[in-house]
Amino acid sequence: MEERLERRWNRAWALAPYGLLGLATVLSLVFDTTTWPDQLVTMAIAAGLACWHWWFIVAHPQWWERHTLAMTVFFAGFLAGTVVLVLRSDSFQLFVPMCYVLAFVALPGRLAYAGVALANVPWLVLPGTDLRQTLFNLAMVTPLAALIGWAIRGMEREAIRRREANSRLVAMAAENADLHAELLARAKETGTAEERARIAREIHDTVAQGLTGIVTQLEVAEELAPAEGALRGRIGTARQLARSSLVEVRRSIEALRPGPLHDARLGAAVATAVATWREQYGIPATFVTTGTPQPMHSEIEVTVLRAAQETLSNVGRHAKAGRVDITLSYMDEVIVLDVRDDGTGFDTRSPSTGFGLTALRERARLLSGSVEIESAEGAGTAVSVSVPVIEAAR
Repeated sequence: MEERLERRWNRAWALAPYGLLGLATVLSLVFDTTTWPDQLVTMAIAAGLACWHWWFIVAHPQWWERHTLAMTVFFAGFLAGTVVLVLRSDSFQLFVPMCYVLAFVALPGRLAYAGVALANVPWLVLPGTDLRQTLFNLAMVTPLAALIGWAIRGMEREAIRRREANSRLVAMAAENADLHAELLARAKETGTAEERARIAREIHDTVAQGLTGIVTQLEVAEELAPAEGALRGRIGTARQLARSSLVEVRRSIEALRPGPLHDARLGAAVATAVATWREQYGIPATFVTTGTPQPMHSEIEVTVLRAAQETLSNVGRHAKAGRVDITLSYMDEVIVLDVRDDGTGFDTRSPSTGFGLTALRERARLLSGSVEIESAEGAGTAVSVSVPVIEAAR
């Protein structure tokens, strides 16, 4: 709304001289007693001044107060044309005030005040002018014109400042909405993953363990049963059913494991995440595994995988990196994920941290792990996530 109003005002200022110029030309034709050839010359000069104004002001509004040389040439030409018209006909005195206006429309900064002073020239060249009286009048009028121009410019600057502030507020609101949506999505994702893990643990600790005990007992009973007879066959059938049910339960437990870790071990899942990120952002990234990989508890693997995904996401969105190196190290007591980039870095003392890093620290803390960040302005970033080794239940 404000931009449209500003464009309308600028259009009005640009077209205003044509109204006064046309009116002065008509008055000149009606009241001047000069010959028609002289009047035609006057009309030609007025038309030339109109074209001059159209080219610099109407056709190129982007030059206003920006192209100093072009606007200085325009104002000098406009002032000279006005002086010629005033000398040819007193009717064009009506047009002289537009010189004050255009000084602030076209000329940048303090040059506009010099333009206001020069706008007095047409008054001084009038035939029969009382120079002392005219100078006295101009000494009163010129500061007033400069004051009005200064006030208008001040209001324009304030309007621009408010519009920019509103734009920033709108952008911040949109960013906050996106962050809120991301927070809800991450919270939902985290809650879903935790619930799936909880259900998987419950099934493993109850149904799977119970079926394992049943299979063991049936195997013992089958060995103690007579070699011949229906009892041994019944026990064998029950053992097969129990073993089949145990296989299905374990398959269900695996299906409850989050996303990329389904049917994949941690190293392969991280390698897939790195490859997907590399294709998405087009940034060179290497992945190296050290130590002896071994199956870990699902929560350990999920935490490390989410750490790799979150860290790479931050690098892609903020770091402006040219290279990223990811290392997954299996040690005796801990698993360590190191992500290093050569990006812009940041001040680690800043209290502002993203939701992702905060959630990552909380997740690692729940497992007695830690997240360490080393970074500096222009020196890249290194993120190290360490979690204890907890082997997968067999």
